[in-house]
This record gives sequence, structure tokens and C-alpha cells, in this order.
Amino acid sequence: MDIINKETNENGTNEGLNKTNSLEEFYSGSGILVTGATGFVGIGLLEKLMRVCPRIAAIFILIRPKTNETIEQRFKKLTDDPIYDNIKAKHPSVLSKVYPVKGDVSLPDLGLSREDRNLLLEKVNIVFHSAATVRFNEPLHVAVNVNTKGTARVIELWSELKHPISFVHVSTAFSNANLHEIEEKVYTTSLKPSEVIDMCDKFDKTSINEIENRILKTYPNTYTFSKNLAEQIVASKCKDLPAAIVRPSIVGASLEEPCPGWIQGTSAFTGIFLLISKGCATAIRGRRDARLDVVPVDFVVDTIICTAWHVTLQRGHEVKVYNCTSNANPYKWGPMIDAVVKYSIEMPLNDTLWYPGCSVVANRYIYNVRCVIPHVLRAFVIDVFLRLRGSKPVMMKLLRNGNKLFTFIGHFFLHEWTFERDNCSDLARKVKMLSDSDMVKLDLRDMNWEKYVAANWMGIRKFILKQEFMSTARQRLSRLYWIHQITEVSGIIILLWIILCLVH
Repeated sequence: MDIINKETNENGTNEGLNKTNSLEEFYSGSGILVTGATGFVGIGLLEKLMRVCPRIAAIFILIRPKTNETIEQRFKKLTDDPIYDNIKAKHPSVLSKVYPVKGDVSLPDLGLSREDRNLLLEKVNIVFHSAATVRFNEPLHVAVNVNTKGTARVIELWSELKHPISFVHVSTAFSNANLHEIEEKVYTTSLKPSEVIDMCDKFDKTSINEIENRILKTYPNTYTFSKNLAEQIVASKCKDLPAAIVRPSIVGASLEEPCPGWIQGTSAFTGIFLLISKGCATAIRGRRDARLDVVPVDFVVDTIICTAWHVTLQRGHEVKVYNCTSNANPYKWGPMIDAVVKYSIEMPLNDTLWYPGCSVVANRYIYNVRCVIPHVLRAFVIDVFLRLRGSKPVMMKLLRNGNKLFTFIGHFFLHEWTFERDNCSDLARKVKMLSDSDMVKLDLRDMNWEKYVAANWMGIRKFILKQEFMSTARQRLSRLYWIHQITEVSGIIILLWIILCLVH
């Protein structure tokens, strides 16, 4: 295997890499390790690397075995995805360069066997660490073990590589959600990462819960807090090294690659689309004018790929941070919700439960009046109707799940952030000088957000719901429209009758 081992001068500038005039050339002959390769961003990263950098020597992907699925089965399931069909047709040999490695970031030494660890130390040059638990309600000790200690374990492996080139840690733009203006730097917390890790390792469950409650007074959830701690570990252990932190905001469906609207898994963002489109969310508590920061997954992948090259140009004393956000061309929650409703009506689901319509309400009391009480009553009536038809009642369950979701993400509807993007701008400028700069997209300033919402919606139908449009869906929606109208008029009449009764 052809492994890159380029010399570095005293100033930390890699002469060999500076002479590279394309991203494809930079990755040529190198060995890559990707953690989190079975996740949304990880799958997109793997696909792009194989498609545009076919001369990569090897790509090792860390895969965690499941109770009912071996790593070989998970790997086959991964590579059987239709998004790899184009690669199989044009560069069939590239797939033979991808090697699954049994491992788990939540385990000591990443759960690697001695043989696999030695193989990685010898063959890997560039590490992309995107493995994480992204559940907002994850218990503190679990989030810290996977997201914080897991990052420390990956850095430990990277620090022992025989021929390292660069290390890229994928974080989140909301790792400092307690601030409103976020620079491209690592922020510290009152509790040091080592202190939190020790407490999670040694304290009992009750004590850890007390610490978690304290933390949640400042941070919206354990996910963002544990990612902040992980950033601090990267900053302390990777000083003077070609390491970077990429902070994507909300990651949405692809804009263009591997195809428009490509998406994997159900996130909080896609959950909003589904609840609105099924008619299960008629109001959301938030601010219509609050900025929504969402980025297409292919934009995130391109940033990650370019960052691994960018940090090798000139090493600084601090780890470079890249705020991968849409801050330069902001969108707002109100227009986004309106667009979701619009496309839910134009392209209805086959199993819509109520006519789609959703408003964004900032006031808690108005929200409760407009949403909670009417919604519960409506869900109850629909479930009774479903039972009478012999179908399984689902509306109350969807309502409960929706309320949980909106509780977890409510912070992001009511607040907005301004992200500094100097490093990302410098990255875009330098990439333009490369001969193959057209293979990546690092600028969202010309983004048409409404069209992007439509692409997101089509992607959810195709890749998550796997649902083809049926003509009966429009007929169903038409019936639901009239039921909705009759219900609204009846509600107004009943309300007026109650008022009259109270007055007289």
C-alpha cells in the first residue's frame, strides 16, 4: 500500500502538501480512517471520498457490532445502498479499498483488537472522527462516554500513527448554545472535561443526575454539552498539530450530491417535517423571525474533506475551528414552516391524518390555547374513528412523541445565534486555487431556501418513508380539508355558544 510520509519543516508547513494543486492529489495514496461511517454525515463522507478520490490507498471504517448484526452484515448493508451504484459503475475497484474494522468509540482502546490497532497505526494517515450519540435526551454519563471520552480515545490512536497527516473532529455549531455570538475558537466550561469524566465514572446515578440538572440550566441538552467537552479535549491534546474541528449546524438533506434530497435516518429536523405533513402539529412554540441555521449534508461533507487539506498548509499553535453554517445566507423558522405546509399540501403523504397547517407562536399561553387543548381533543376523536374502522389508533402516540420532540428542540425555535466564519471563508478562498475546486461547494450565499425545503421533503418521502405518490393521497387530503373546515366552524359556534351562556 502506498502510504504518504511527507517531511515537515521547522515552521510546521508541509512542503509536499503545499505543492499539491488538487484535492484528489492530496488524498492520492493516503490511508483514511472514518468513525461514524454508518451515520448520515459519515455515509455522505465515505461516498464522496470514493467518488472523487479513487486513488486513495485505503479507507478503514470503524463499525460497532450490534446484538443481531455482525460488522460484516452492517458493512454489506452499507455498501448495498443505491447511492453507491454510480461508484460501482465508474470506479468498481474503489469499493475493494474500503475495509470494515470492528470497533466502538465507547469502549477502552476503541474496542480494537491488537492486530487491527497495529494495522491502523501503520496504514492510516488521515482521521475523520464523526461518531457520536446525537440523542438530545441521552443520560449525561452515556453522552460523555461516547462523545467526550470517545473523542479522547480516537485522538490517542491518531497520536500514535506512524505517518499522520491530519485529524478532523466533527462537532456541532451548537456546542456553545449558551452563547449568542460564537467565534471559531474553543470555549471552556466551568467544569473541566477531566472533572466531568471522573464524576461520570465514579459517582452514583443520583449524584450524576444532580450534576446533569445543574448543567441543563446552562446548556439545552447533554448532547451539546458533551460535544463542547470533546472540543476542549481536541484543543488541549492537538496543539501545534494539523487538527481541526468542523462545527455543522442542523444537517439537512443533500442539495446536489450524491443526488438532490438524499437523506438518512430521522433527526429532529426531519421529525418536524413529518409531524407537520401528517397533520400532527398545528402549532409550534417559537419565534417566526428567529434565524434557522440548517446546512445541506453535501455542504458539510465538502467542508470536512477540504478542512483535512487546509489544516496542513500552515500549522498554528491552536486547533483550527470551522463554523460550518448558513449564517451568510440566513433563513427563518416562520418561512420554513410555511414552506413545509405548502409542500405537504402540494405533495401529500399517503397516510396523512389531518389537513396540514402549522403556525409558529412565541407566547406560551397563546400556544397552549391554540395547540395543546384542541390538539388533544382532535387526536382523541381521530383515534376513536380509527378504532371504529378496525385500524390501530396512532394519533395520541404521535402527539406524545411530537410533544417530546418539541420539548427537546424548543430552545432552538426560541433562540438564534450569530456564527463567525473567517476560517471557512479562508478555506473557500484557498480551495478556489486548486485545479479541482469545482468538485466541492463551500458557499451557500446563492441558496434558494424554498426549493431546498422541497428537496428535503421529496428526500424524506423517498429515502425515509420509501413512499411513492398515490392519486388517492390527494383525494384523502381533499376529504380532510372539508373535515378540517367543518371542525373549525363547529368549534367557533360552540365557543360563541359558551360565551353567550356565560354572559346571560
